[in-house]
Amino acid sequence: MTHASGRSNRFVLAALALMCVGAVACHDAESTAPKTVPTPQGPMLSVGTVMVHVDMKHHRITTSPISGSPMLAPGVSGRFFGAPTTEIEYALSEQPFTDLGATDIEYNIHAGFSNLLDFAIGTNSPHTYPSFPQDTMGVYMYFIIAPANITSLSGPCSPPTCTVTIDSVDGAYPFSSTTPQPYVFFKTILETGGLNAQRPGPFKTDQSAIGGINYFRTMSFHTHGNVTDFTFGLSMAAAWVEPRENRWKVFYIADSLPNRTAFPNLRSEPDWRVLGTGGGVSTIQPANCTFGSGCKLRLVSTTASASPETLLYYRSDSLRASQSAYIAATTTSSIASASPSIFLGLKDPDKLVQMGISTTLTGFTDSTGAFIPGSTVATNLGRTSYRVSKTGTTNASIFSPANSAVPLKTISYTSLPAAPGRGVNPGDYDRFFFFGNVTQPTTAADATSLWTDVNYEIGVAGP
Repeated sequence: MTHASGRSNRFVLAALALMCVGAVACHDAESTAPKTVPTPQGPMLSVGTVMVHVDMKHHRITTSPISGSPMLAPGVSGRFFGAPTTEIEYALSEQPFTDLGATDIEYNIHAGFSNLLDFAIGTNSPHTYPSFPQDTMGVYMYFIIAPANITSLSGPCSPPTCTVTIDSVDGAYPFSSTTPQPYVFFKTILETGGLNAQRPGPFKTDQSAIGGINYFRTMSFHTHGNVTDFTFGLSMAAAWVEPRENRWKVFYIADSLPNRTAFPNLRSEPDWRVLGTGGGVSTIQPANCTFGSGCKLRLVSTTASASPETLLYYRSDSLRASQSAYIAATTTSSIASASPSIFLGLKDPDKLVQMGISTTLTGFTDSTGAFIPGSTVATNLGRTSYRVSKTGTTNASIFSPANSAVPLKTISYTSLPAAPGRGVNPGDYDRFFFFGNVTQPTTAADATSLWTDVNYEIGVAGP
């Protein structure tokens, strides 16, 4: 299967309007937001920054270091970059273009890359190839410099006579500026490759030569005015495997459903898995909303019959018992039972840290969803944000609002319930971070929850 650019153009974040009148063309956007933000510390920003030079007339694409040739050692190709030149090798090639009529062309680039670092990227989890972690945080290739230096058949040319707009991306995020930057997302982990980029291996996005997937993405540009040449800048943001980083953060914004419909259609970056039993329904409200316009993920669960009705979203980025972590959310709920039905939580291999909300109580629950005696407070449906955290193997706490320094409730690590196991069937994954609804059988426990955003971070107990 090929990870192709089959998704609709999707542009997001607070500066959406700015993006639409700038370097990015807005089309029939299925809105989505980037679901990973750069870590608060660590080497995530501007990894592998290059200038890309497109010569449409002679069908050539070349790259060079963004700050010029002095970055390169003598005899080293410009397609390599880094400090020293041993980080990433871009693999950019021209694809068939579309004549749009008049002086317009849709120009396509087949984008991939190789990891030349001496450690894996795209995950926090240490592992030994060919064994892989259960999840990936992925890699973001983003446009750090918009298309510029445009030349037409008659020579240098400027807007509005000649224009080049980025016409197909997965979203936008302010990786290295205050203005959101368009990006394409690679759902993959790339192993360490060293300087072996010329041979097949799991350090390439194209792993078809070793029996894997080609994770290439297509970048499309709408050129106007008989354009023959243009340039743009690319950079990357990616999780670096432990111990190269010590904090990793993943963010979900509810302008698209969290789970993918198919491999090319992730809907959120990175995507979440879903655990659903019974008749629960998830929708984005209001329909066709865009980021910043009040989008919410609406989960509706009805009264369970013989077994619990579950509608949970989860991710499986590994968390050790010794590591601190938290999961936070902006959420409101409507609950019709004293049985907890709305859940937000995390787990490590040993302990479950799960908050449940009912009409009367909010607090820690066990793996069956029952409240742990002495570990609850009265529910206040006026609360709209929560944080569930654990500090290594010391304790766990519930906070509201999420940025509060004073917990609603704290429980010792040893008093937490045992974590549920992964399961033994194919497709079973650990639910290390999760949120959603679970209604219990034989009780009138229908529940509706609205989620504006959810984020979790590994390595710290609070933002």
